[in-house]
Amino acid sequence: VTMRAALAACAVYLTLCCIPSYAEEVRFNGGWLDCTWSLDSQYLTIQAGIDDSSTPAGTYMWVLTVYSHRFEDGVFAWQLHYSEDVDSVLVLPNDFLTARHFTTLQLGIDIESHEPGSELTLRIPIQGPLPGLVATGDLIELHALWIQQPPLVAMHVPAPDEVLAEQQAGGGASTPDSESGKMPSSPLPTRYRYEQSEPISHQFILADSPESDEIQRIVLSYTLMRVHEGRADEFARFAHIPFDLETETYSYIIDTTGLPPGIYRLLIGSPNAVLMFRMELEIE
Repeated sequence: VTMRAALAACAVYLTLCCIPSYAEEVRFNGGWLDCTWSLDSQYLTIQAGIDDSSTPAGTYMWVLTVYSHRFEDGVFAWQLHYSEDVDSVLVLPNDFLTARHFTTLQLGIDIESHEPGSELTLRIPIQGPLPGLVATGDLIELHALWIQQPPLVAMHVPAPDEVLAEQQAGGGASTPDSESGKMPSSPLPTRYRYEQSEPISHQFILADSPESDEIQRIVLSYTLMRVHEGRADEFARFAHIPFDLETETYSYIIDTTGLPPGIYRLLIGSPNAVLMFRMELEIE
């Protein structure tokens, strides 16, 4: 049996039979893949290793693909490309039009260790700049492009030791206008100041636009940037804005936990309509 055939058979077996547990290591012919939750269930550590790195010299490109397909979190899948020269994370929301590239630093992913062609260890936050990036049950595929193109192994993210605490609702949520009884039509929140860890929450029904007759539904996403005087804005948060088909209402909640106090710029735009909204916020 060839090395390629053995790896392919192992990947199929793990995909079908791997059952989520509290922590799990999966061995395959030539290496291992391990998922471990932190004690507070707020971080997932993914470690991949290759036993035999005696391969031709070149670029040791790790590729990690995570299939989420979670509509409640707005995440369909994401893929990491990592080597000594490349640091790229492509995130695919459920609306593919809002797909976007990030670096691991922008998403709060720590590269705890990296030995080219031998080992890679990632630490992924559950409530990072893009909340819900990984969760129990997500399918992970590991590729090592210097060995072969097909995935070496696949496994499901195991369940954490403790159930994740539910996010608190409210904290700046928009309500229908007290006089008209209607939902706000602006995507921007009505408040300017928020306390640190207080979520920026808003619901709205998008006002009619010239494109609305031609486009079934306008796709929206938000980007939150920290404003620095004298230098470029710093990326802080990004997500697709969910849309309720029954009520035709958009809604979003931006987690401000861990964001330093200061001035932030909120940008809301659309890839399939000429729309752009922006405002400045203050986190105290």
